[in-house]
Amino acid sequence: MRRQQFVVMVVVLAALYVPGATRPARAEPTVDQMLADIGLSADERQQVMNGEFVTTRLARVSERDLPVALIVFIVTTSPDALARQIMTGDFITTDPQVQTYGRFGAPGSLADLAGLKISSDVAQQLYSARAGRAVNLATSEIAAFHALQSDAPPTVRAQLQRMLLARYQTYRASGLGGIVAYDRGSGRTTDLASDLRKASESARLFAKYMPAFHAVILGYPQATVAGMQQDFRWVSYNIEGKSTYVLLHMLSAANGAARAIVSAITTSARGITGSRRWRVFCRSKGGLLSCARLTSLPTRSPGSAVL
Repeated sequence: MRRQQFVVMVVVLAALYVPGATRPARAEPTVDQMLADIGLSADERQQVMNGEFVTTRLARVSERDLPVALIVFIVTTSPDALARQIMTGDFITTDPQVQTYGRFGAPGSLADLAGLKISSDVAQQLYSARAGRAVNLATSEIAAFHALQSDAPPTVRAQLQRMLLARYQTYRASGLGGIVAYDRGSGRTTDLASDLRKASESARLFAKYMPAFHAVILGYPQATVAGMQQDFRWVSYNIEGKSTYVLLHMLSAANGAARAIVSAITTSARGITGSRRWRVFCRSKGGLLSCARLTSLPTRSPGSAVL
């Protein structure tokens, strides 16, 4: 249950409809049309217009998806203000599961990970890691931890920092193609890049209303749009008493009056292998509509520990 709460909390912060906003000169879809595109029934659309919370299930894109909900409701925060808060990380500290976090520069350095901490238990688990669903590590990454001289926390922490930095730099250079496959043992792997690509392809609302930005999601870093902003962070969570280390990539772009933010968990641990989160803030006839969708890809073992 805790994992689902972790996922849904992000969606709650992103979904809004603000009545009474000024309509732009060019033709825009109506709020009712956009809510219908999300998949809401006529009764649900009316509930949103009445200021009620509406929750609906999202279709899965992978057999490993967690069943998560799309939540739509009214708030008074403007799309631009909310987008700025999300991109600057204002919401990170509101999550009680966050232990520490930091931001990567370009091209990135070990100094960016100076605030990362690990316990002696985590150090021992990484030092003795084996292929399987208890950890999200590539074969070469497991070998690197085994090659350490000891399981002393400073020694293992330094290797974890090197590994996270390498993953960040590879993803920044190659996008989804740079995400390593996790070794599950017996010749099996988890191809997170493939799952994230399926999740991106399933974002029909982006494809319809912001096709250029949708192309960026699929083609990063080669594809881009004018004025696009991006941010890279690492976050350490405490989920059900287990440390979970996440690399988070956030993209933001404008398309006329619309605003969109996409975040991707490209490295994670303990239950959630990775995720795509979409937030679209679109100005429509009769108001401002923000839509949110999240696809989360958990490991199958509820007892998995770290990376």
